[in-house]
This record gives sequence, structure tokens and C-alpha cells, in this order.
Amino acid sequence: MRYAVVDLGSNTIRMTIYDQINDDLKCILNQKEYIGIIEYKKNGILTENGVIRIIETLKSFLNISQTVSTDNFCCFATASLRDVKNSKSIIKRVKNETGIKINIISGGDEARLDFLGSYSDLDFNEGLIIDMGGGSTEIIRFQNCNISNLVSMPIGSLFLYKKYVNEIIPNKREIKSIKSYVKKQIINIEWLPNSCDKVCLIGGTARAMARLHQELFSRQKENLQGYTFDAKDIKLLLDTIIPTERDGIKILTRICPERVHTLIPGLIAFSKILKASGCKTITISKNGVREGYLSEYILKCKNTL
Repeated sequence: MRYAVVDLGSNTIRMTIYDQINDDLKCILNQKEYIGIIEYKKNGILTENGVIRIIETLKSFLNISQTVSTDNFCCFATASLRDVKNSKSIIKRVKNETGIKINIISGGDEARLDFLGSYSDLDFNEGLIIDMGGGSTEIIRFQNCNISNLVSMPIGSLFLYKKYVNEIIPNKREIKSIKSYVKKQIINIEWLPNSCDKVCLIGGTARAMARLHQELFSRQKENLQGYTFDAKDIKLLLDTIIPTERDGIKILTRICPERVHTLIPGLIAFSKILKASGCKTITISKNGVREGYLSEYILKCKNTL
């Protein structure tokens, strides 16, 4: 059976196609479009141009999935549509024009699916999983294969850039503002301080950070899946990029051009969260909410037979 799952995120819309072989899922295709849906939000409403971009992208993805003979096509949205006032009319219009049903998942469900999709990749059974997207961040604390605590917060790399940064690299005042905002969001998470030694980071911001780390530490040949490094290295990444603004922009443009504006705000937020958690080691997983969502989708399909 061949499945296509579309993650309609605040920064990107990504489609991944999998073949189900027995109980395993094998990725055969990845397709993404950098839409930046947050850019189309005005007073809590997604503009007409934003809706058109979503519909055009989904039509393109649907055509690709049909070309490779996909059996099932599913689509979900996270913070991109979660707090949009006109989300119901958008869902209805997308359904009418494309035949695709968008399922908007809550922040809590996103965190739970992050765990479901990434936990099996880890070589440790206690710690945190953190998923930073363009519009929100989910933190999951787990012990012995079970979720102990979870939270979803309005901390996203694109959100932070839009809210606080005027140029490409944030200045000292903007950095201070980002740190202050993140601190206010995490200060009441009672279970976060000194909660772990090991953290798994997932999502596009985390993968871009890992590519930057590979470049600066000459580890380009290593696989991103399972890539591990010291948590204190995040400060080194920031200290390399921010003071040398022009050279820093060149590095970001070469390594992750699609995230040249959003990676540094994301790194600043990660640094605050990870410092609070007390973690020492970071591991990157390429799996996450899409794999978790698809696993549940397949299970529901089986139960309806």
C-alpha cells in the first residue's frame, strides 16, 4: 500500500510518500514548498492570496501522488491554521476545489504524534523531544516508552522572525526581545527545568541547525538521521553567525537558503529552552509528526475495514 501524507505547516507545506511493507514504512518521495503561511495572516485571518497558495500547492502535490499511483492521500494542518479565524471556510473551499480534506490537529495532538513518529529512532528511553516549526514548538517529556508531560507553545522560528526581527540577522535588542518572549512562554512549565540529559530535536529548524553544525565542525559526511552533538555547541553556532553578520548571511545562504531569515531566531529559542532543560546532548531525528500522523491514519483505515 502506498500512502501520501501532507503536513501543512506555518513555514512549509511538505508531502512525503511512503510504501507500507509489512509493518514498516519506506519513504519513496519528499516534496516541499516554502509558502510561509504566517506571511499571509492579517488580524488572525488568512488572506485570499494565502488560500490560493495553499490550494495551488495541494493540487500540485495531489497530481504528483497520482503520478506515482498513491493509494491513500491524507493532509493535516498544525499552527498554520490552528488559530486562523477563517479556518472552517478554508477547509470547505479546499475540499470543494481539490477534493482534499484538511484535518487541523491541536497542539496537544501534534506533540503526541511527534512522540509516536520519532521515539522508535532513539537510543535512549528517557529525555525530551522538541519540535520547533514555523508557528509553534512542542515539548514532550518521556520515560520508559511513555509520555510523562507535553506542551505546545506559540514559539516558532518564522513567528519569532516576523515579530521581532527587521533585517536578516537579529541585532542585540531583537535578540534580547526573542529571549524575553521565550522565557515568558517556558517559565511556567514546572517539569521542564533540569528535566533531562538527552534531547531529540525534530522539524525543519532542527535539521537546518544540524546542517549548519556539520558545516562549522567539518562533519558533512555524517547522516542527519541520528546526528548527535553537544548542547553547548548551539552557543558556538550563534557566536559564529551573529557577530560576523555579512559572513554569517553568506554561510546561511549556502547551507540553508530557504531558512536564512528564520534559523537564527529558531536557534535563539532552542538555546533558551535547552538551557532550562539542563540537557547535555542533542540528537536529530528526521521523523516526527508526519510519521506519527500516518501511523494513526493507517490504524484507523484498518479498523474501518
